Amino acid sequence: MNEITLQLVDSSSNTFLSQIHTLYHSSFPEAERRPWSSITSLIESRMPFFKLFAAITPNGEFAGFVSIWELPKTLYIEHLAVESKFRSNGIGGNIIESIKHFADGKPVVVEVELPDSNEDAPRRISFYNRHGFMALSDFKYFQPPYAPGLPDVELMLMTTRTLEDPVEFVIILHTLVYNQ
Repeated sequence: MNEITLQLVDSSSNTFLSQIHTLYHSSFPEAERRPWSSITSLIESRMPFFKLFAAITPNGEFAGFVSIWELPKTLYIEHLAVESKFRSNGIGGNIIESIKHFADGKPVVVEVELPDSNEDAPRRISFYNRHGFMALSDFKYFQPPYAPGLPDVELMLMTTRTLEDPVEFVIILHTLVYNQ
């Protein structure tokens, strides 16, 4: 049961938005979450770089979500989460493969926890490795805070293809995605 369809969430009245909200808050620590009001503003303003997709099973069930940013030379996955009852069934991999196809040859980049930061980090890193991502382990990276009072978070970048210039990517990422 790994077949899904990605449905664009293009209005705050989307049927799946409340399920995305719940999964988002249960899947990511506060320091790694954009304020929810910012997400709904991005959806309503139809920000051209930002897209939020609900992952839907063939029988119409909500299975997860992915948010992406179409940057000039890359496609950045900001958040990806799968409902617990659908994990280990290929749903996450199906989402990744759909996003790689959507990227149309551009490198796809994600931020992940450092390998020794928590017990789930090696599993997440392995998941991305299985789907063609390689770690930029020698490149020190910090996610800037999403809101005042939150800390920078040391993470690791992973990409499907070598980035021409990782520093340039981070500058674009921090400017367009994090407004830094």
